Amino acid sequence: MSRWTGYAEVVPVLEAGDAWRDRCFLGNTSIFTDRALWTLGNLHDLANRTSGTPVAGKSDFLDKLEQQLSGSTPEVKQLAAEVLWFLHLFPNSQTLAPGTKRAQILRVWSWSGAPDPETPFLDDAHLVGVGHPGTGYFTHRPSEFGYFAQVALAFKGLPPAEQGRLFQEDVPWAFTQWLDEQAGSDRRIVRGAILYFLFPDHLERNMSKDHKRQIYESLKIKLAPADVIKSRTPTLGDYDRAIAKIRAALEAERGSTEVDFYDDATKPLWFTTLREGSVKAVMSWLNGYLVNRGLQLNQCGRDIKKLDEKRKIDPKTGFWTNVTFVTSKPPRWLIHFDATGDDVVASIPDYHRAEVIGFANTKGGNSGALAVRVLPVFKLGEENYQELERWEWLLLLCFPGGLPPGSSGEAFDGFDTQTGVLSYMKREQPYIFAGLLCLNSGEEQFAVDGSTAKTVTYRDATEALQKLINVAPVGGSNE
Repeated sequence: MSRWTGYAEVVPVLEAGDAWRDRCFLGNTSIFTDRALWTLGNLHDLANRTSGTPVAGKSDFLDKLEQQLSGSTPEVKQLAAEVLWFLHLFPNSQTLAPGTKRAQILRVWSWSGAPDPETPFLDDAHLVGVGHPGTGYFTHRPSEFGYFAQVALAFKGLPPAEQGRLFQEDVPWAFTQWLDEQAGSDRRIVRGAILYFLFPDHLERNMSKDHKRQIYESLKIKLAPADVIKSRTPTLGDYDRAIAKIRAALEAERGSTEVDFYDDATKPLWFTTLREGSVKAVMSWLNGYLVNRGLQLNQCGRDIKKLDEKRKIDPKTGFWTNVTFVTSKPPRWLIHFDATGDDVVASIPDYHRAEVIGFANTKGGNSGALAVRVLPVFKLGEENYQELERWEWLLLLCFPGGLPPGSSGEAFDGFDTQTGVLSYMKREQPYIFAGLLCLNSGEEQFAVDGSTAKTVTYRDATEALQKLINVAPVGGSNE
């Protein structure tokens, strides 16, 4: 049940959303008064003014909106205030304070010449919000406003029977499909707020496509084969359907409907932004250190944020599907983790050139360090492998005086985990430092069989990786 968030303050916000759905979207009544504001005629005028007549210049959103509404009826101006109220319903108080929301809404309402409405839906409790919509939500507020007005207008223009069907058949997917057919739905952030406040028991408080992708990619192992997304270019609707199935699986595992993808138990299972921020901070420091010494840092696979169709991993072999394309310039160093026994065991995949750890632009002859992205691929059974992109390590290697000049895409031919010998340009390459950087919390878990029956922690995998890898820096010994 996606209505649960674990935060009591969200309850009044959802009550406001329920009231808006019933009074305004499904009916014609104002959210603040008993007047009929959300009518087809008022929405038509508002949509034409805000979507069809953009205002040029550097004035802010509200100044431009006032110009767009100049000459409209008091009812249309009050409707604009209520549309702004809806746009402000989702952002939490850390993003936009309730007092700021209220002041902006009442400013627009005042253009109608009417006194401030007496309504509980403008108090702090109902304006505290439910999540962070992202900075683009405010940067593109005119477009979000115009899109929302157009969606409401399109729905009001449907025959009553069709409106009823969209809310009664195949809930919430009939309406979701209709919404995604409206112009702009593939890029407007408020789409997520519309769906959440219309169907808070079915859809998530998630306005970010990137978050949807991360949730799906990290937790798709919990889906039945028929529920896995088949499209190579998933739509927002594809992600929404799959995430609903993932929610059902999590609820079944935990024996509770109190699941939220942003709660403390669930967010670490999929959220990678903090990890990526940590990598950026460490790499920035190391690169600065090297630049001051006339050297540079090379990061293998840095620009490849997500493995694509050309760089897929075969679930039957646990190795690259397109071997000839990837092994010469691998964006990740694949390590197998056998999770079929009592203890997790790490190994190098038994495939040609599996020991090639990465590639980099070394033609300048000033490469002082290499960062290799290590990706775990879990063996779950015979011909059954699962990569886990939300887990990662960095193998760091530093070179004395820089590497000999190579090409713009020079491969590091191999790394012998038993001896610690690194090969570069077909020769043994000495290094003066080697380290394994952990990027996840040690307590993060991977459900081996898709449930909590058997789990592997990031710490378990790290210990297995440490047993596998030996290093031999110049002046030191294997560790």
